[in-house]
Amino acid sequence: MQNARPVARWLAFLAGCAFFWSLMFVICPAINRTFPDMQRIARVVDENNLRTGMFFYTDVEVTGAAAMHTSSTVRFMPHGAGRPGG
Repeated sequence: MQNARPVARWLAFLAGCAFFWSLMFVICPAINRTFPDMQRIARVVDENNLRTGMFFYTDVEVTGAAAMHTSSTVRFMPHGAGRPGG
């Protein structure tokens, strides 16, 4: 793309901007409206003022607690009466 004409580079840049804009303001909100579980997750994030971007960092205390609780839930999943193991 370095040898492309400036017009082609600008068009590629604008196409990329349009793609990311549609992803942020059209596609992702449509996914949230379509799936009830996504609506619930979005509501909890908004109600608790969670900064979801910080969960990518492993040195944040809440990330360690969430990993521990998730692991415990999976390992010690309760089984209803009448089910094997319950």
